[in-house]
Amino acid sequence: MTQPLSANQALAIVENCPLPLVLVNRNGDVSGYNLAFEQLLTCLRRCGEHAAKTTPLGDDPLRALVDAQGTVSWTEHSGEQRHLSINSFALAEHGNMQVRIFVDISEQVRLQQALGAMDEKIRRHSLTDSVTGLLNERGLMLALEPQVARSRRYDRPMAVIMLSLDQTVVQRAVLMDVARHLKDQLRWADLIGCTEQGEFMLVLPETTAEAAFALADKLEQQLGGLAPCANSDWFCFGVAGWRKSDNAGTLLKRAAQALARARAERKLHFVAS
Repeated sequence: MTQPLSANQALAIVENCPLPLVLVNRNGDVSGYNLAFEQLLTCLRRCGEHAAKTTPLGDDPLRALVDAQGTVSWTEHSGEQRHLSINSFALAEHGNMQVRIFVDISEQVRLQQALGAMDEKIRRHSLTDSVTGLLNERGLMLALEPQVARSRRYDRPMAVIMLSLDQTVVQRAVLMDVARHLKDQLRWADLIGCTEQGEFMLVLPETTAEAAFALADKLEQQLGGLAPCANSDWFCFGVAGWRKSDNAGTLLKRAAQALARARAERKLHFVAS
C-alpha cells in the first residue's frame, strides 16, 4: 500500500518541478513560488528591459501573472512568441490558498497557427465549394476560360445564368437541395458553381441568351417549393449571352449586373443588355 508524501518529499517535488508554480493566499498575495517560477519572472523582467514599449505584462510581471486568467502571452526580445496556460486549484485544508501552475503551450499555439495558415492556403487554392461540392468561383473561372475560347474560335453561342437566393431564408440544407436540383436538371456539358455568398453560377455552352432565359423560367417554377417557408420571390436570376468581345470576366460581370438589376426591380430574372 502506498504511503502519502511526507512534507519534505512534497516540498522537494514542488521545488524541483519544471513547471512554474506560485502559491497565493485568500487576499491575493503571493505566499511562495518554486525555482521554475523564479526563472520565469527573471525572463519576463529581461523582456521588459529590452522592450521598446511596455510589455502586455506591464512593469510588475509577478502581479500580472498572479492576476492573469486562462492564458498569458508575450514576445521575448528575440521576437519569439511565448504562451502560458494557467491552471489553478484551491488548498481547502490550508486556508483556501490557491496554487497556480503555468504550462508552456507555445509550441502548441505555433502548431495551431501553422495549421490554420495551411487550412487557409488550401481553402484559397481549392476549386470546389465546401457546402455544395460544386465548383467555387475560382474553379468556375478556370473552367470557363476554355469554354469562352471555344465559343470565340468556332463562333458558337454560350450563356451564363447567375442565381441569387434570399440569404434570410437560405440555410445549408437549402443550398444543398438547390445544388442537387441544378445538377439533375442541367446537361453533362454545363458547368455549375457556387460562390461563398451562396450565389449559383451556371455556364451553358451551345446555349443562346434566349434559351438561357427560358431555362431560368423553367428553374423558377421548379425551385419554388425548395424553401416552403419563403415567399414567392426568394430567388432571382441574371442572364447574359456570350459576345465576341467577352472574356470570362466580362461575361460573368454582365450576368452579375443583370442579377443586380433583377434584384433592384424585383423581377425574377433579367437578361443583360
